[in-house]
Amino acid sequence: MALKKAKTNKGYEAEYWRIIQVNCNADRNDAVATFALYKDEATRIADPTAVVDSYQIDLGEEFNDKVLSDDSKVKDKIKKSAYEVLKSKADSEATKKEEKEESLSFFADAIEA
Repeated sequence: MALKKAKTNKGYEAEYWRIIQVNCNADRNDAVATFALYKDEATRIADPTAVVDSYQIDLGEEFNDKVLSDDSKVKDKIKKSAYEVLKSKADSEATKKEEKEESLSFFADAIEA
């Protein structure tokens, strides 16, 4: 899934916009999407890292109300999943003998609150 809209950039035309990241801030109830611009769909399929340009946009109240609203349990599920993954990665990082990632190891002894 993508959006097609031509844009001349860096000397050639590109038209294939694809969402590559959505950052949600549950505390502020906002979200920002990052769109990557590829020359065309074939180029994106051939090399998904071949980004021509990127663009970020605030997804606004409509998105926030549907996805991040206080009425839904989505925020809690996202946060719980994130905590679980962080803790799991920190635990496995702490058991490594070499090349530890200190920022992850910091959370190894964290407990759920």
